Amino acid sequence: MAFARTRGAVRLGAVAAAVVISGGLTALPAGASGGSVLGVVLSSPQVTLLPQSSGAPAQTFHPLTVNVVNAGPSATGVKVNVDASRAAGLVELSLPKNCAFTDAAKLHASCALGSVDLIGVLTFGMRSAPGVAAGARGSVVVTATAADAALDPIEPKSDLSTAVVIGDGPDLAARPLPAVLSVTKQQGTAVNPTVVNVGDRDATGGVMLYLGAMGDDYRVGGSSGNYSNCAYGVTSGQPGDTGAGVVCRFDTVVKPGQAYRLSADVPVTAGPIVTGPGELLYAWDVKGGPIDSTFGGGKAGTGAALTLVPVASPAVQPRTLDINYDNNVGMSELRLITKDDVAAVAHDVHGTVGRPVTASFGVRNAGLVPTRALEGDPKVTAAIAVILPKGVSVASAPTGCVDGTKAGGASTRSPAFQRAQARALASSGGRVIDPSAVYVCAVTRVLQPGQEADFAFRLKPTSRLNAAEGLVVAIGQPADNTPDNNLAVFKVTATIASSATPTASASPTHPASASASAAPGGGLAHTGGGSDALPLVAAGAAAIALGAGAVALTRRRRSGAGSHS
Repeated sequence: MAFARTRGAVRLGAVAAAVVISGGLTALPAGASGGSVLGVVLSSPQVTLLPQSSGAPAQTFHPLTVNVVNAGPSATGVKVNVDASRAAGLVELSLPKNCAFTDAAKLHASCALGSVDLIGVLTFGMRSAPGVAAGARGSVVVTATAADAALDPIEPKSDLSTAVVIGDGPDLAARPLPAVLSVTKQQGTAVNPTVVNVGDRDATGGVMLYLGAMGDDYRVGGSSGNYSNCAYGVTSGQPGDTGAGVVCRFDTVVKPGQAYRLSADVPVTAGPIVTGPGELLYAWDVKGGPIDSTFGGGKAGTGAALTLVPVASPAVQPRTLDINYDNNVGMSELRLITKDDVAAVAHDVHGTVGRPVTASFGVRNAGLVPTRALEGDPKVTAAIAVILPKGVSVASAPTGCVDGTKAGGASTRSPAFQRAQARALASSGGRVIDPSAVYVCAVTRVLQPGQEADFAFRLKPTSRLNAAEGLVVAIGQPADNTPDNNLAVFKVTATIASSATPTASASPTHPASASASAAPGGGLAHTGGGSDALPLVAAGAAAIALGAGAVALTRRRRSGAGSHS
């Protein structure tokens, strides 16, 4: 089956879970003629609907989510067709705004999804029809069409339908956490998933909660997680599951209409290697249920037990099986919010051919936290690469700066430089600066927020120049809050010497981003690089400079912006 790798996880609650847990949509087929192929993934293979005799709980429409997965170019004119004729007399449908019934019996519907690049999502509701007795069965079939794509020809019909059963029992559902949870390196975020029984029978025998973080190095539980009824480091054994999960089991009976939350929040933190987003997966189940049985391993805590706290009113009647599993799971994106931000500082240069002129370049801490050691360079907290245009030579460089074009080959000792190079080259658009020299300057002091480290060069124009562009690239932490201000363009203008030539000078210019950098002396505390800045080897700096220069110049030319003096 073309989409088999995604189905199991999707049916536990979300397409996002499917993509992460199954290791991505790598099993998608390619269109036979280079076009798109659509697959349909339903959130549940079977839905149990409460009979109307169950009272108020039976009035709620149970959601069925349809995920249209596209393999290939963007598919346009995508439509989802719902056929409930095999459940006639058993179900009533509730449609979203982009759907409409196509028959008087309201058993057929057509829904417009429009364009689908990767995944299109549609959710409609089902509830039991009046007078249907427990035990009745039917099915709902869902297909997808598009103007320029076809349904996967090997898609089994069984995977396009959801069985509908009229019955009763407990139905644990996870109340959703926020769709995005913000996490910083300095402070994590606290989560507290809530479970509610939306069925009409007690969930006896106890319940379990799974919390798992997926991403580079996100962690659940933290140092405070040592509860005796929880296991830490559990795994599902599926690709992409790094064993960052926690399973806690409770002996609580959850009655219909009853909701519970944890007696203490659970922290989710970002480890030292996190650079991008991740996911938090949370799932509730009865003890011994299919979700509970998925996870194993881990180490039990040794402290007091974590408990559940009721947050809703109870009801009655016992039974142990969960009737629907497509509402037990939820997922939130973990978004790393960093307060690290370094900004490049550059100044336009005006001089005379053959005469040295002083020009200052630097890096400013534009963030909210002090700079700290770069990965791979424990003595260096920030750095700049100064790319000089053709027609400019260096009469003398400040202490702490080395010539990057002569300092080594393609290998770079600093991961910070490797990341800067990759980011710059990836956005280059094929355009590069042809430099006369690239100097790398390292800052070995901590820069407090607002402080700036400046490096004064003595430059000598060797030919007449009319606003020749150079670039300063600031290098800081990988999770820089606003990377656009890491680039600052400066212009060099040089005239032929005459008896009336004015004194050469350097005037301030703005970074490549919209926000201007402060000129030296603008009320900011300054600190230089220092003589101990040399441990940051400049190998590979020329390659970084070429790519980074392309980023700045491409952006500025596309927008029509220029440097300001």
